Amino acid sequence: MKSAKRYPFLALQQQRFTLHFSNQSSAANTPAERDFYRWAWQALKNEYRRAQISIILLDETEARAYNRDYRGKDYATNVLSFALNEGEDLPAPHLSDGLFGDLIICPQVVLKEAAEQGKTPAQHFAHLTLHGVLHLMGYDHIEDDEAEAMETLEIRLLNQLAYPNPYAQDEI
Repeated sequence: MKSAKRYPFLALQQQRFTLHFSNQSSAANTPAERDFYRWAWQALKNEYRRAQISIILLDETEARAYNRDYRGKDYATNVLSFALNEGEDLPAPHLSDGLFGDLIICPQVVLKEAAEQGKTPAQHFAHLTLHGVLHLMGYDHIEDDEAEAMETLEIRLLNQLAYPNPYAQDEI
C-alpha cells in the first residue's frame, strides 16, 4: 500500500508545499533535505495554501557573491531570502496564490555561528530556515516593533519543533 493512501495528510502536504533543495556546499554534516522541508513547512503551513521554495546551500565564496551583488554587502552571511514578489504589496496570505521564493544558506557561516553561540547545528539551521521563510512571507526586523513580532513568532515556531528560544542568551 502506498504511503499516501495510508497517510492522506502527506499527500495533501505535498500538494501544498514543494521544496526544491540543492546542496552545493562542501560543508560536512549539513542537515538533510527532509529537515529543511520540516522547518520551512512549520513556518508557512498555517498561512499559505500553496508554497514553492528553493533552498540552496552554498559555500562562502558563492554566498558572499550573492550578498554583494544583491544586498551590497561584501561578506558571506548565514541566510539570504529572495521573495518572488519582493517589493510588492502582498495581499493577506489567505487571499494570495501562494508563497514563492528562494533561500540561500551558507553552512560554513551557520556552523561557525552555532559554535560561537553554544547552539547545536540543527538548532541554528532550524532557526535560520524559519527566519528566512518568514522574510519570504513579508516579515522583517528593521523596526523594533517588527523585530519583536518576528522574534516572538520564531520562538513559538521553534518551540513547536522542540527547539529552545534562540534569543535566550541575548536576554541574559
